[in-house]
Amino acid sequence: MKISTFALIGAAVLAGSAALAQPDETADVLYVREAMQAHVNPAIVEIWDVGNNAMNEEGGIDPALMDEARWSALANAAGKLEQAGRKMAAAQTLRAAREDNWATDEFEVSMDQVQAALNADPESFRRLAADFAEHNATLKAAAETQDAAAAGTLVAQMDAECATCHAQYWYAE
Repeated sequence: MKISTFALIGAAVLAGSAALAQPDETADVLYVREAMQAHVNPAIVEIWDVGNNAMNEEGGIDPALMDEARWSALANAAGKLEQAGRKMAAAQTLRAAREDNWATDEFEVSMDQVQAALNADPESFRRLAADFAEHNATLKAAAETQDAAAAGTLVAQMDAECATCHAQYWYAE
């Protein structure tokens, strides 16, 4: 009887350990709205802040208006966007939003519409996210080397980087 009791306890411990070792089924889910709100939006605002405050007459970055703190802020924000883009590109499952973040105001695009667009072409979303990551990796490198000409061009292109994806997934009609 002792052997069977120990065997049962051992089996229960192994089963419990196996259950704990199972990967979280939601670990590969990317919630796009959350990624935008928590990561992309704050970083893009940082980039626009630097770019707008150091803009020259041609719309590029004036190196005379840049200091170490601004270059560092630009590189840091671009690095955050690079990471966000890579995470979006690598996501196995794309969800427009979590249930508790699904509601929208009447002037906003519904999360149902966003989810339908993601479901219709997830690979294009991943490709756009990878392009976004690469754009920001290049911007980060330009900021780290204080290349005002390259950084200015890349900052100026950020609106188009965002708009390309938003037109297909966020504002798709």
